[in-house]
Amino acid sequence: MGILIADSKAGVYVSDHTGRAIQHIECGFSSPYMPCASPEHLICACRTARECLCIHRGKEENRLLMPALPALGGMYISPCGRYLYQLSTEADCLHTVHLGSGELCWAMPVGVFPRSLQMSRDGKLLLAAGGAVCEALLYTAPELQPAAVIHTRHPCFAAAFWKGGIALLCAAEGDDLQTILYTLPPGGVRPRERLRLPGQPGGLCICPDGVTALLSTPDGLMKAELATGRLVWNRPEWALCMRIETMGGLALLSDTLTGDVCLLMHREPWKQRILLAGEDAQACFCP
Repeated sequence: MGILIADSKAGVYVSDHTGRAIQHIECGFSSPYMPCASPEHLICACRTARECLCIHRGKEENRLLMPALPALGGMYISPCGRYLYQLSTEADCLHTVHLGSGELCWAMPVGVFPRSLQMSRDGKLLLAAGGAVCEALLYTAPELQPAAVIHTRHPCFAAAFWKGGIALLCAAEGDDLQTILYTLPPGGVRPRERLRLPGQPGGLCICPDGVTALLSTPDGLMKAELATGRLVWNRPEWALCMRIETMGGLALLSDTLTGDVCLLMHREPWKQRILLAGEDAQACFCP
């Protein structure tokens, strides 16, 4: 297992689970971000040049430079390896790009300042949080045909698939800003409130068991049971962590307030390792 890390100071590289660099990637980007990986590809984008570099793993000479949407809020590679999906939080749209040519195949408007993008395990659906609007949206992949609109009572900042259903992280405005965790069961139409926490929402990630989730607020990174809303643990040092990924028993935390990249065991969260003390670091697992 490797970890693809992009940071404005450290550059782009693949590390092992200790943080040791095992492959450096020369991309020429001054502000690399949004790393994305599959068994066949390594991808990262540049904030300033609005470009995206795709490298075929094991064949580094096979490189493709393609346009990137501004202010990317998410990128996914299709399971077949043909397409790259890009969500823009600035242009309010979702694109399907062909990885062989870099050409735009399909495009669809999405929300207002959409905040997150998730792909179903079978690669047939894409789920986007509407951002400033009170909805999450489902699209077919790769054609981006609208499949469903999930209406929420509050602006939706993160959305993810869980055990056939959908989990939603929303921001409730009032005297004090609050984070609300909703769940929607398979086939359901009305999200149910499971947990309410003070402060604005950060990232959301479903654990491999499909029934628990990691979420962040100003009070820290937390693990919660989706069926009941019960909090399992809280790590206050990872407040407002925006990018969270899991693989097996490991959780990868990046886009943090400290700029660090951390590898944490989500079943034993006191066991953690800082992989990079960065400036603007984001990371993803390399399957």
